[in-house]
Amino acid sequence: MAPLDPKSLAQGVDLVVQSALSNRFVENYLTPMVIQAVPYVFSLITGFSLQNSAACWRDTVCISRTASFPGPWEKYIYAPDSRIVSPIKILNPDHSWLSTYPAVTNLSTNGSLLIYDFGKEVGGVVKLNYQSRGNGSLGLAFSEARNWTGYVSDDSNGKYQTGADGALMVSIANTTNGSYTMPDSLLRGGFRYLSMFTNNTTNFELNITSVSLEISFQPTWSDLRAYGGYFYSNDELLNRIWYAGAYTLQTTAIASDSGRVYPLLSAGWMNNASLGTLGASIFTDGAKRDRATWSGDLGIALPSAFVSTGDFESARNALQLEFDLITSSGELPMAGPPLNFYGSDTYHMSSIIGTYEYVLYSGDMAFLDKNWPKIQQAINFVARKIDHSGLLYVTGTNDWGRYTQGGHNTPANTLMYRTLITGSIMANWTNHATPLKQWAAQAATLKKSINSGAANIWDAKAGAFKDSDRAVNDIRYPQDGNSLALYYDLANSSHSRNISNYLFSNWGPIGAKCPEMEFNIVPFIESMEIKAHLAAHQATRALDLIRLSWGWYLNNPYGTESTFIEGYLEDGSFGYRANAGYENTYSYVSHSHGWSTGPTHALSTYVLGLQLASPGGKTWVIAPQFGDLKSVEGGFTTNLGKFSVKWVAADNRFVLQYNAPSGTSGRLILPASIEQMPTITANGKLVAQVVYDASKGLVTLENQLGGVSMIEVTY
Repeated sequence: MAPLDPKSLAQGVDLVVQSALSNRFVENYLTPMVIQAVPYVFSLITGFSLQNSAACWRDTVCISRTASFPGPWEKYIYAPDSRIVSPIKILNPDHSWLSTYPAVTNLSTNGSLLIYDFGKEVGGVVKLNYQSRGNGSLGLAFSEARNWTGYVSDDSNGKYQTGADGALMVSIANTTNGSYTMPDSLLRGGFRYLSMFTNNTTNFELNITSVSLEISFQPTWSDLRAYGGYFYSNDELLNRIWYAGAYTLQTTAIASDSGRVYPLLSAGWMNNASLGTLGASIFTDGAKRDRATWSGDLGIALPSAFVSTGDFESARNALQLEFDLITSSGELPMAGPPLNFYGSDTYHMSSIIGTYEYVLYSGDMAFLDKNWPKIQQAINFVARKIDHSGLLYVTGTNDWGRYTQGGHNTPANTLMYRTLITGSIMANWTNHATPLKQWAAQAATLKKSINSGAANIWDAKAGAFKDSDRAVNDIRYPQDGNSLALYYDLANSSHSRNISNYLFSNWGPIGAKCPEMEFNIVPFIESMEIKAHLAAHQATRALDLIRLSWGWYLNNPYGTESTFIEGYLEDGSFGYRANAGYENTYSYVSHSHGWSTGPTHALSTYVLGLQLASPGGKTWVIAPQFGDLKSVEGGFTTNLGKFSVKWVAADNRFVLQYNAPSGTSGRLILPASIEQMPTITANGKLVAQVVYDASKGLVTLENQLGGVSMIEVTY
């Protein structure tokens, strides 16, 4: 039987009530879950098939991939089925509709302009075929947003000068069969709109007969749609958001010789800089810019990639680059080549946390063993900055763009806590008892200190953490610090609801306002916030924020309608950091940024509820949070095989089916009533051995084995 669409799944909820989870309901509505147990094929983890194929970018080693979970959810995938794509329509200069594509167009007067709309974010090299009468020049200008179509490209070269990128000018000679292909060095990493115009003073007529683009991102994949994970719910918008996050990550996985050049050009753009890795593909911050590996961004981007595309290759190369560039003192870079920036304690710690996430999802213990001495050195480098108060005292003050950093900063201390915890876990995985005990003890002291009144950081009246203990006249309660305190379990459990409520109080009509960067809405930090609400078991609140902010941008006709923006202003303009570093260069903002993809991970990990507890998922936890949803299914792939979960919920009852690789085991933490002990059956048999927590409305089933199992809960 084929998997059901969301409408059918929603109809199944009504049947739950009618049939009281009868065998017929189980047969008709839950068995369609994808349960193939063949491990997904991907590089560096298990085996992979190599090809020399035009399906991959240039001379990269081509990896043949197959989608782990084929099904109706693939209609949401934004990635094309070919590396060669074409526009979908042609627009007049005022954006009015001119024609669908393909169509022959004419540019015959000086300054005449047409706009080719690819319908979504793309990136690579453009090829044109044309006929011309007379000699002249053709201009090509690129933009991610509709706002900046025209005679110059949106800004990407980093000079913060509007129009600095200019246009690519092509000399055209009289011909009946001409063609032009952009040089690889001038590939445009991210755009939706291609504006073409003539620039001549003599008699010149140009007919554009065809336009195509060879996609340069995700360079080693023979099939751009071959995802390792999937997500499918009864909410159409959430489905689109999950897959737009996945596609955003694809656009930021680029060839290792296609970074933005540095030092910066005074005009124009060039994307042929080495990114410092011997690997063929690596994660960077954004498709258009900066096209370099920024370690802080990986904290959001990597977990989202692992549950969606399954691009472990780009992740491994990004993390290995960090450890290859470690200094003699143990400091990791903030940004890799060609930038080579250092001086950020927070980004340093994000690299370590990202390493934990990589090993957890990939099961790549060889990577962990190889880099363990440098990991230990990196953790000790920053842990030495913990002072007599038990808190981290930040001296590497570069950060993501927030106004202030330094001293006993709250978000930095949340990252310090998580670094010590994940370091302890990795020490356990590698059987290193001494650092495990040391880091675990430091983590416990830090948690106690920051929650105490003596630290002067927790404000019980506000129900939130202050930015630091230094604030006197200008007290801010940061979105990043409070979100991470919940998400990383640094805050005392008694503070959870208060912090979630405080964060909620900052919401506006199109997203969550960011006190540490006023007037801005920052999906990077909002990604932390949605995970914070889920950590506080405020699932509906988290889903509301996803719909509010990510839904606003995805449905915005001026954006890419396929990827997620770096940030925007509270007034809805695309002017992120206009007065905080980007010098009012609105078009410089990236509209495809990996740090904005948090919902993809959050939906899979907390709403679907599929979590790993040890490398590759040897042990796992399934802990769904329904929120206002009626049905969700999804899964992802590790070195051990495929993991998938599907649940359908109705009033006072639900059915959950999971499939985990043979030889694994896990724990189920399932919703229940706070009023009475639920009735639970597993594969049709009554379950008596459960732990029921009435105060939280949860029931736990321990020692669940891999394979396919169906759980029915009535309460």
